[in-house]
Amino acid sequence: MKGKSARLRAPDPRQPSIKVTKHDSRDINSLLSINANQLGWRSVEYLLRELARAAVVDEGCIPANVVTIGSRVEYRELGRESTQIVTLSYPGDRELFRDAISILTPTGAALIGLSAGQSICYAGLDGCPVTIEVVKVLYQPEADKYRRFKPRPRRISKRAQETMRGR
Repeated sequence: MKGKSARLRAPDPRQPSIKVTKHDSRDINSLLSINANQLGWRSVEYLLRELARAAVVDEGCIPANVVTIGSRVEYRELGRESTQIVTLSYPGDRELFRDAISILTPTGAALIGLSAGQSICYAGLDGCPVTIEVVKVLYQPEADKYRRFKPRPRRISKRAQETMRGR
């Protein structure tokens, strides 16, 4: 019974539910497996824990207010008045964005999968707890692709309707 109650305890409110796309999950796991020996164990361990608790969804099903790789995000650190705007990126892509933050940093790992309005507490670079809140997702690549490539409903011509009916 002791083990059972441990599994049924209430979720930590500092660890909100998160969503990650299948593509991001696959790419982050590949990045970690290829570079695990070169990365600090703390960043790898934290990111793996975040991925393990995330709901993995198709790219077309991820809400536009969820942080994904390539998202431009405004967030606030608890206790600070000002906000920061960053683009969540892979380490090799950091030179593409002037406001890039790597997924391998504690803040980057904390941001992935959060929705606007959610906050999370994590251990900062110095080991002290840091709480951040996503103020707004300014840009999300999946939302942009979905809007751009979403097929528009079209009226079926009379000729096509007749063909479908077998006339």
